[in-house]
This record gives sequence, C-alpha cells and structure tokens, in this order.
Amino acid sequence: MPKAKPPVQPDDAQPVGERLQRVLASRGVASRRASEDLITAGRISVNGKVVTELGTRVDAVKDEIRVDGRMVQRQRLRFIMLNKPSGFITTVKDERQRWTVMDLVDVQERVYPVGRLDRETQGLLLLTNDGVVANRVMHPRYGLTKEYHVVTDRRPTDQQLLKLNDGIWVNGRLVEPDECRLLRETREGIIVRIVLHEGLYHVVRHMMESVGINVVKLRRVRLGPLLMQGIPPGSWRDLTPGELTQLFEAVGLPVEEAEKLNARRPLQLQPIGGFIHGGDEPPADRRARPAGEARSTRPASSRPTTTRSPGRPPHESARSSSSHRDRRSRGGR
Repeated sequence: MPKAKPPVQPDDAQPVGERLQRVLASRGVASRRASEDLITAGRISVNGKVVTELGTRVDAVKDEIRVDGRMVQRQRLRFIMLNKPSGFITTVKDERQRWTVMDLVDVQERVYPVGRLDRETQGLLLLTNDGVVANRVMHPRYGLTKEYHVVTDRRPTDQQLLKLNDGIWVNGRLVEPDECRLLRETREGIIVRIVLHEGLYHVVRHMMESVGINVVKLRRVRLGPLLMQGIPPGSWRDLTPGELTQLFEAVGLPVEEAEKLNARRPLQLQPIGGFIHGGDEPPADRRARPAGEARSTRPASSRPTTTRSPGRPPHESARSSSSHRDRRSRGGR
C-alpha cells in the first residue's frame, strides 16, 4: 500500500520549531558545526529517540534533549542590546582571528547576534539565545524598520535625496526607504536619516554610493521599537522589561510570554563594557600588529553595578571564556 503523502504546507507557512543544532549551540553544548557532528554520530536523542538527521526541528521549550544520555539543561533566555563599534565582525567566530562582537559581550548564556552589521558599521545590534525571536526579527514578513544615520562630509543635494526616496535598485530589488532626509549638521559631518524595512547586506552603503553620497560613518540607531540611547560604543545591556514587551508585540508574539520572561530572565540594565581609548577607531588585525605592541583599542573590563545575572562559571561544554580571553591577550587583533 503506497505511503500517504504529507500535507503540503502553504508557501508562507513558518517552519515548526528550531533546528536541533541551533538549540544545542544556544545551550552551550558545542558550536553549531560541532553539534551537527554530534547529531550525525548518533549521540543526540530527543524525547528518548536517537536523532541523526540534520534537518530535525525541535520544540526548545517542551522537548527533552540528551547528549550521550545526559540531559541538556535549558538556558535562561537573554536579550541583549549592543552598541557595536566599527572594526568588529558580526559573527560568533571568525577563522581569521579578527575581533568579533562576541569579544564585547561576556555572559553565562550562549547568545548570538541577530542579523548582521558590516565591519565598519556601528550601532544597535541585538544578541539573544531565543531562536523564535531571532527568526522573527530577521524575517521580512514582520517588517521591522531599521533606522540608520549616515555621516557624510558634503551636504547632499535635493536631487540626491529625491533619488533615494524614489527607490534604488540593489541586487535586483527596488529598495524604497520609508523616509530619507537631512537630519542635522554636527562636528563630525552632515547626518542623513534613512529608515528601511530591507535587511540586505550593505544596503545603505549601496544606496548612498549609487547617488554619489560619500559615507564617512554609518550607524544603526533603531531596530523596530528598540532605540539605541545611553549605551557607549562597545557597551551592552539587557533589554528593559518594556523594550522586550514592545519587541514581542512588534514580531507578533504574545505579550504575556514577554511578561513571564521578564519575571525570571537576567536583567543587567546598567551598560557594561566600552573602550579604554575611545570607541570610534577600528582595532587593527592581530596579524598586522608587530608582536609586543600594545593595543590602542580594547574592551574595558567593567564590573556590573546593578545586576541579577551571575558571572560566567566554569563550564566545560560552553564556549571557553578562558581561551576566548587568551586569544585577546596574545597580541589582540
């Protein structure tokens, strides 16, 4: 008797659950790639059944996940706002040993950046270990607006601004900003405000280049309801209870769930981190600096003044904080 075919999902149906390797990585078992090796080796079980397929999705809240028979404990969910400086790669790990945004955030939970900003772009970056929220923030269907401030050295003409507002073709797509206008003049240059729904890589730089506007600096100052205020370059803090509630509402998640999380998640609301010598200049690659030369820019050690989150304890299965710091202390980048 022929097998019944599974029902066809509509094109806009959301995949159910999170990929198993992502859940393992978020709980500090191993990196995502190493977690894939654990799965294919038959060392992972979900609800008592061994899983070997990499496409497997699980319910991170309800499913029981074990590695070699040992229960994988759930991490507390974390929602962090970082003021990314220039010179940092938006990734968890870089094979070329360049600075990454993870060098700026030291927490017990294994968080990861949501989306990405290019190396020289500064500003608001969200980091979390909540896969559902991360996926919805990045998914175009939820239409989170992104506000950027472009610093340029010459006042744009009315014609240039008109072209931008009419839309620019980027990688075969017409990108029309919600708003693009002159904001103000400052000591560092002329600031142009541009608000987009698009999440294409380098999209703002491509748009400015296409109309002849020179980008001296680029900052993201808003992501949906989240506004970058009061956080120095290189510093981070947890989202406030109100910010998390607004974010859940913006991506179509129940506000009640945000309120439950607010009652039990770590809350570090005083910004931590920053730089000893300013935060605007990008750090040099570790390969480019002679051995023994001091770093001119490095994350400053800072103790939380008000926090409900404990420091990072030794944890052999989590990202090794000691090796992470060792890499930074051996000459930096």
